[in-house]
Amino acid sequence: AKGVSNLTKNVMLLRDSHLLMAAIGSLQYLASKADHWDATIEKLDKEMIAVFDEQNDNRKKREEMIDQIVRTVAKVEVLQFSHAKTEEGFVRLDADVARFRREQVENHASVLVGIDDVRNRTMAQDAVIQAFKDDFRAAVEREARADLVEKRKSSEADLEVALVKRSIERLRWDEEQKTVKLRAEEQRSTEDHSSKLHEARVAHELAQKKAADLELLQEQEASNIRQEEARQAGEKELLQLRLASDERRAEMGVQEAIEKAKVEEEAKIRAARENEDVNLRAMQAEMTEKRAQTLAAIKATAEIAAQWVFMVYSSPANLALAIGSVVACLGGVYLAREMAVLLREQLNKRLGRPSLVRMTNRRGMVQTLTTAILRFLRLRKPHGAEFDDVVLHPKLKAQVMRLADATRSAKKRGMPLQHAMFYGPPGTGKTMVAQRFAEYSGLEYAIMCGGDVAPLEEQAVTELHKLFSWVHRSRRGVLLFIDEADAFLASRKGGSMSEQLRNALTTILYHTGTPTSQFMLVIATNRPGDLDSAVLDRLDESIEFGLPELDARRGMVQLYFDMYISKPLRIDWRQTPAGKAQEARAAYAKGGAKPAATNGAQNGNAKAAANPLDLPDNEVVDESALHEVAKRLHGFSGREISKLFTSLQTHVLYGMQRNEKGYKRLPKSMLYEVVDSKVLEHGRTAEFQVTGYNYEVTASNPPSMPGSVPPTPGQRRPSCSLGHPPPDILLAATAA
Repeated sequence: AKGVSNLTKNVMLLRDSHLLMAAIGSLQYLASKADHWDATIEKLDKEMIAVFDEQNDNRKKREEMIDQIVRTVAKVEVLQFSHAKTEEGFVRLDADVARFRREQVENHASVLVGIDDVRNRTMAQDAVIQAFKDDFRAAVEREARADLVEKRKSSEADLEVALVKRSIERLRWDEEQKTVKLRAEEQRSTEDHSSKLHEARVAHELAQKKAADLELLQEQEASNIRQEEARQAGEKELLQLRLASDERRAEMGVQEAIEKAKVEEEAKIRAARENEDVNLRAMQAEMTEKRAQTLAAIKATAEIAAQWVFMVYSSPANLALAIGSVVACLGGVYLAREMAVLLREQLNKRLGRPSLVRMTNRRGMVQTLTTAILRFLRLRKPHGAEFDDVVLHPKLKAQVMRLADATRSAKKRGMPLQHAMFYGPPGTGKTMVAQRFAEYSGLEYAIMCGGDVAPLEEQAVTELHKLFSWVHRSRRGVLLFIDEADAFLASRKGGSMSEQLRNALTTILYHTGTPTSQFMLVIATNRPGDLDSAVLDRLDESIEFGLPELDARRGMVQLYFDMYISKPLRIDWRQTPAGKAQEARAAYAKGGAKPAATNGAQNGNAKAAANPLDLPDNEVVDESALHEVAKRLHGFSGREISKLFTSLQTHVLYGMQRNEKGYKRLPKSMLYEVVDSKVLEHGRTAEFQVTGYNYEVTASNPPSMPGSVPPTPGQRRPSCSLGHPPPDILLAATAA
């Protein structure tokens, strides 16, 4: 009975859970519908705002269009009126011209008749005068009578009268012409005045029409807005009714789904309860069948494998064939790999980068796309972070960053790039800074060594031309870095330079003679005084890379300790347990969690758990120890500091092999031992460069152990171990 009640409880719980899930699903459906309705309302609001904006724009456009149409119609009417007036003027002008021509013809005819009459009269008068002259002469000759004198005077008087009449006729003709011109001018002025009056009347009518049209347009816009508001209110009310209807329908659907799910679950539970023994037997039969099939498959696979192994090992020929096949496959894979490497090298020689280029970051499209994806996923440092892990003197870093920013800006604007020289002691980071410089400036870099030019001999010039042709094919621009440049760019004054190196130097000078935005030449040398004066003239910037000072050495020591010791070997050095306890107490004073108890037993357990070698806190490497190391490494370059920590890594690994528990924290004694050894080697190397090295073995001078300092003549060999040299030797090496 108790089992049945538990089963009933489980069934009821299952049914309630199904009902609850159905209700949750319905609520989720309602929530999704509500979100959809909210989105629809918001979309309608946005659409209505867009419609209002569009209506305003259309109204403005219609006003502008109507204004343009009114202006066009006014212009057309003015032009039509002007055209009509012009045609009327032309018609009147044609009539006046015809009338004037007729009058002119008539006047001309009358003038011609008058002239002919005057000419006839003149001729008659001339004949009379001539006859009179003849008679007068005859009379004078005959009798010289006094009456002839009177006749002569009367004749002269008649002639003068005729001349006066002729001048009067000419004056009358001139006055008639002036009268005609005055009438034409008066008529033209009258027509101009009437046309101006008509234009003013048309402009007034157009202004009144425009005002009436604008008033009508405003009334239409107001009517459209009222209609749109009424339509929106109706649509909003309809949408609210639809939302209410959908909510009621959804509630009814939820209730129906709950009832349906309840009935279905009760039916399933009833069927499962009634057919429990049948379902159990079916499940057992299915599991038994699957188990038998799995065992049969395993057995068949094992038999096939056993037959293959038996066939191979039973026959020497099959065994030899199998071994030969395996060896042939391995040899084929090895041969294919080597041939691929050889083919890639040949293609690089013939089609890719020149042989003088030792290292470059020029990539194809696939590699560029991969790098962009990695930077987008933040799996690689983004642009602008190239100098984050580079430790330089502040003034040197400011100078490098100024030149890098100027190069980036010049490349973007298509301006010529500046050439530079990096000089200083070896191991100060000139090559690394050149690589980061190119990546920061957006350029590709190509690194070559000056010592690779001399072995090429006659082919040096050809290879240099190939190098610069390869540089000019770059789309981003190239930073060409020449390491140990003094090997073939040395001064030509001494006369010891070979003809091949002289030609190579001339080739470099030829390619760098004019400013270019395609490449930037950066040369690195330890002996800047040996360079040729023409090469120095090609350089725009000279940057000195000196030995790191104390602050720079501290940064390098911490950087390389993290890189070679802390991260790969998982050795903590940041804080001692005392420092951590002090931080915990400071956090508790600010309101954090209460620090753990610090009784003797707990401290002992913590030391045993965190420090398997049971080292005291004052003997564990911490930040102060690394600062002390930076002080001792005076005169060391960045490369020497890096090699020091690789040597320390070998010491730590050797110590881990001897100690089964390994190191969780590094003892100071090991760090100081390696540092002192490297300081001695540094001082010994400097002494070798100054005085040389001469090894002598005598009976009183036994061979020195590795790591010891050879004594000078007359000096007693000190007895000291490798890790603990005498203080005077340490001070001398540090001063050096």
